[in-house]
Amino acid sequence: MTARKDEGVSYAADRFIPYYLLSGPRLTEWKDEAADKSQLRYEKHLRSIVAEHGLPAPCDGIRLGEPSELDIPWELHQAAGGFINLPMFSRTPHRVEFLAAAVLEAEEKLMVPVYVWTYAAVELWLNGVLAVSEAEPVYKPIRRLEAQLELKPGANLLILRVQNLAIRDTRNIIGVELLAHTDKIRFELPDSGEARPLMELDRWLGRISLYKGRLRLPPAPPCIIRLAYEGDGLAEESENIIGAETVELRPERTMIVVSGEIEGIRRFRRIELLHHKRPAKTVSPGILVNEGTSGHAHTRRMYAELAGLGLEEEYRPLRFGLFYVLARRMLGSQGPHDLQHLRTALDQIRRREDCSDFFLAGLLRMMEFSLLPEELLPEAEEAVLAYRYWMTEDGTDGMCFWSENHALMFYVCAYMAGRRYPGSRFLRSGRSGEEVAAVALDRVRQWLEDVEEYGFEEFLSADYMGVTLGALLNVADFMEEPEARRAEALLNLMLQQIAAHTFRGSMIAPQGRVYRSVILPFTQSVQALVHLANPGAPYGNSEWMVFMMDSRYKLPEGLGGLMEQTQTLAYQTGNAWVKLVKKRDYALTSVQSPRRDQAPRFWENVMLEPGVDMESNAYVKSLNESFHGTTRFEPGVYGYQQHMWTAALDGETLIFANHPGEASDDGGMRPGYWYGNGIMPAVRQEGSLLGAVYVIDDRHPIGFTHLFFPLEKLDRWERQGSWLFGQKGKGCVGVWCSAPLVAHHDRIFHCEQRAYARRAAYLCQCGSVEEYGSLEAFSAYCRELAPRFDETELCLTADGCFELWYEACDNKTQYM
Repeated sequence: MTARKDEGVSYAADRFIPYYLLSGPRLTEWKDEAADKSQLRYEKHLRSIVAEHGLPAPCDGIRLGEPSELDIPWELHQAAGGFINLPMFSRTPHRVEFLAAAVLEAEEKLMVPVYVWTYAAVELWLNGVLAVSEAEPVYKPIRRLEAQLELKPGANLLILRVQNLAIRDTRNIIGVELLAHTDKIRFELPDSGEARPLMELDRWLGRISLYKGRLRLPPAPPCIIRLAYEGDGLAEESENIIGAETVELRPERTMIVVSGEIEGIRRFRRIELLHHKRPAKTVSPGILVNEGTSGHAHTRRMYAELAGLGLEEEYRPLRFGLFYVLARRMLGSQGPHDLQHLRTALDQIRRREDCSDFFLAGLLRMMEFSLLPEELLPEAEEAVLAYRYWMTEDGTDGMCFWSENHALMFYVCAYMAGRRYPGSRFLRSGRSGEEVAAVALDRVRQWLEDVEEYGFEEFLSADYMGVTLGALLNVADFMEEPEARRAEALLNLMLQQIAAHTFRGSMIAPQGRVYRSVILPFTQSVQALVHLANPGAPYGNSEWMVFMMDSRYKLPEGLGGLMEQTQTLAYQTGNAWVKLVKKRDYALTSVQSPRRDQAPRFWENVMLEPGVDMESNAYVKSLNESFHGTTRFEPGVYGYQQHMWTAALDGETLIFANHPGEASDDGGMRPGYWYGNGIMPAVRQEGSLLGAVYVIDDRHPIGFTHLFFPLEKLDRWERQGSWLFGQKGKGCVGVWCSAPLVAHHDRIFHCEQRAYARRAAYLCQCGSVEEYGSLEAFSAYCRELAPRFDETELCLTADGCFELWYEACDNKTQYM
């Protein structure tokens, strides 16, 4: 595959080292007392000192299963798409380090140019000599190191020493890409004789296919093969499927694991049965939720389900155990391990783990309702007074203060705590409780004023709106006028936007921050709010619904009706301009990149301005934009968790494209494989027609885009030239791509179409059988649009009237 000179070399997985022996990761608690009033600046400082330098070359006596210098055994690691990716979420700061080793077998003496892609600090050693290094990690974007590897004839041992700061989501990602002479180099491993049978097993697992509910197995398995079902709360013994050519899968299961074992080492492949995942209509087995269920009844059932969590015979720590205790106590009941759940939450608050503000918000709510057991009141008071309510206060930790939901959560927690202990001294700020509450009141007001003016930054975020809901409910329930009424108005706005974007029972929307659950919208946590407002919608529940229990806030009337209405909307939220066309049989929605509305208004990032007030909401909002991604959608800008466009034919069947932020579906990074974008495209929507242009230059290692097009969710589909067409019910969709679309199967099957081009345009048209008469007539109409993409001018045109130009932008706020 060739590429333009200004694009660099196109992505091809076979240029990357595909296998390593890996030792690690090893985690060590890490902190430095050089505190900073800017948490991000403090974390930048930690990154600057976390890596040890001047270490000798790693030892070369590498054997599978034996320990490295890290005292962790070497294991076989398959670098999916060419990248080692060790995702982790660390709630307190740690140093993470690992070693990776591979062998390059050269036919002759070669000088090989390579790229080393990394977020972490790295040293690349070749035959005991340091070839290239990067001293400090970064959070984003990914860096590209350039090096020349001098290979001798025969085996050349390559070892990577990787060090990083583990704090919240941690990007332990590295890949080595060979840019020349790959026809003269063979990828091997140290201790290859022991590793080769495991690699053969991996290759066998990689050739498994899935068709119409049947698993197809390759011939000649290298060992006994077992099949197990995972998920849905079910645990079963695996079954031996050796000798089978096909296996009919149980229709109700949603995840399988196919595995083999050689010399005591297990290798496996997870396959998600996406077509088996369907919207739930029951709260729990035997309880039907339908249009006839009264609102009070379905709400009580949701609360009862939450109150039923954490009641096992033996104590088992739960992430939101405090919330489930709160639900029980609101309903007048108790559980056998409630004190342990509450003490676990108190310990998380004392340790100031990331997201401990969530538990503090629940604790303070429990105390406001006088539901905290009396014996825990002294411990709770101590934890509340010692907490760090803002990053400018004394102390060091790894808490995220600045996202839209976290900022309000910290503000309202400080207000509630200060009001509860007005005469007490708060350890981290040195203020009295009365002073703490006064400072927090001003911050809450700034937050409310900003969202009232610009709208939500984490707009329509299916996994974060519940958190914002919880914070706003604490404002509405426990603050004075007018803040309580202003919070209620914003809650109404949030729920009305959710309702407007709800199509066939699921929220279909572009999102300011998104996760992988976007591919199945009815599984997102926002489904709890959708179901709460409309019991006829598919069932969903969330721990944040506990905050609705006995709240003074009541859902606005008419949300269920709004969900059923057709919509044609265009509106600002954050810096984004959102469009929605929702008809009876389809929905199309997007953010415009760049904005083309008349007289657009933008707020400006002030983070780097001299003398900026780090206590102000303007600074916090700017810091959040730098870390969690911008809502000023522009082509060419590094993306984070922004979901930019979606077409839907019902509440479980949707189509969209994105530029993956990582190379495989099991990575878990932000941006991920199906959520967010490595680099943002240009997007324009006009009614039921949308265009998107992706240009991936050589700053990013993933040189393809892909289309989510779930064939088995459709009633009909067909490919005609550069078009893919699909029909579900009476809804129709057509997607054209300027590059050939190639089916790819990763964790899910029959859902992904890749465009292996660094410059690619997509055109998406929605319609219905009622509008066009049939899928055939709709397809004919789409073909007459005659889309064309000029790769030189970067212009997409269609029908002589639709035009989308790509002009790359750069946003310096997105470099950390």
